[in-house]
Amino acid sequence: MAISARRRAPSDQTPGVIRFLRETYDELRKVVWPTPQELYRYTLVVVVTVGVIALFIFAVDTALSQLSARFIYGSVGKT
Repeated sequence: MAISARRRAPSDQTPGVIRFLRETYDELRKVVWPTPQELYRYTLVVVVTVGVIALFIFAVDTALSQLSARFIYGSVGKT
């Protein structure tokens, strides 16, 4: 028994770019934009998080460079 596919109703025949822009505009209208207070708080969280990660990377980099200077490169000059 063969299964027959249904034909779709013809979709919107507007050109691709115009349809894309219209659908993009419709989707942007559905977005719930943050209030200025929320935006400030989110920005502060991002800046603090980036600062903490930068300090962590700086500390690890400094520790590794000190360890490599002491144990790896320090033994090169003693030969």
